[in-house]
Amino acid sequence: MTIRCSRCGSARFFFTLPGELKSENSHHHGACCAGCGKPISARDLVPRHAVQTSLPVSHAR
Repeated sequence: MTIRCSRCGSARFFFTLPGELKSENSHHHGACCAGCGKPISARDLVPRHAVQTSLPVSHAR
């Protein structure tokens, strides 16, 4: 599995603790997107095969 934000597409995230104001929802604790601050949910988990098939392919010559 890969984590990729469903809003902005960022693969970077940070963890919060209850009561911190770094995310949109201050009651959320867990992972948040480092790009837009959205709390990470199950919608942001991408199966490994979906990532591998969507990457551009380049061939060395």
